[in-house]
Amino acid sequence: MAAPPRFFLVEPPGARPPRLEEAETLHALRVLRLAPGDACIGLDGRGRAWPLKVVAATRRELGLEVTGPVELEPGAGDPGAPLPFIEVAVAFPRRARADEMLRRLTQLGAARITPLRARQSGPQGVPDRDDARALRLLREACKQCRRLWVPELAAPLSPLELALARPGEGLALLDPEGGMSLDTWARSLRPAAEGLGTRLRPITLAVGPEGGFDEDERAALYSRGTTAVRVSPHVLRIETAAEASLAVAAAAWMR
Repeated sequence: MAAPPRFFLVEPPGARPPRLEEAETLHALRVLRLAPGDACIGLDGRGRAWPLKVVAATRRELGLEVTGPVELEPGAGDPGAPLPFIEVAVAFPRRARADEMLRRLTQLGAARITPLRARQSGPQGVPDRDDARALRLLREACKQCRRLWVPELAAPLSPLELALARPGEGLALLDPEGGMSLDTWARSLRPAAEGLGTRLRPITLAVGPEGGFDEDERAALYSRGTTAVRVSPHVLRIETAAEASLAVAAAAWMR
């Protein structure tokens, strides 16, 4: 039996009946052709999911009712969460590659994705925290992998700004030329619900552009206690490095 389709809600169910966002409603009606009696799941992107049933359907409107208790998923780093709060700070590749990277980082459990403005990045831009396209990709990936928390898309930072804003013991720089293995570094940390690996003290994986960070950027990062780590003996593409590093870290810290 196929799992019920998942949709984002305008607001959490309460005094008023649940309502899907407009684009979600049109997709449910015109693509999936939901009809009265069909089941679906309503999401708020903040760790909650409600079982719903269609009770009415017109060409542009969908009537829904809640059919059971809300499902709750702890936020990254909170007690009971499967992973600590992991941030991937990455210099974005070109759009098509960046789109797939956002989808996969969501599936792998990134709590925050921070675009990096590195000096040796290519001509492509980086998304801001309100970038509609990037946010849509993150939400669609959540529905696909059944994750209840949409990753935070942070405002872009320079490597210096990142170094100043993050705790040094929790900041790792992907560097194919040196450092310890990422697996060794990850297992040396002890994420805790009231310490490292929380929203206030995230564990951050920094991935530079394919041209690498320049000397000043590297110096800024290392001056704050950043650890150099590697996941491969070879030079990786940006999205490969970001996804591989998150997969290794998640495997080390998964509860």
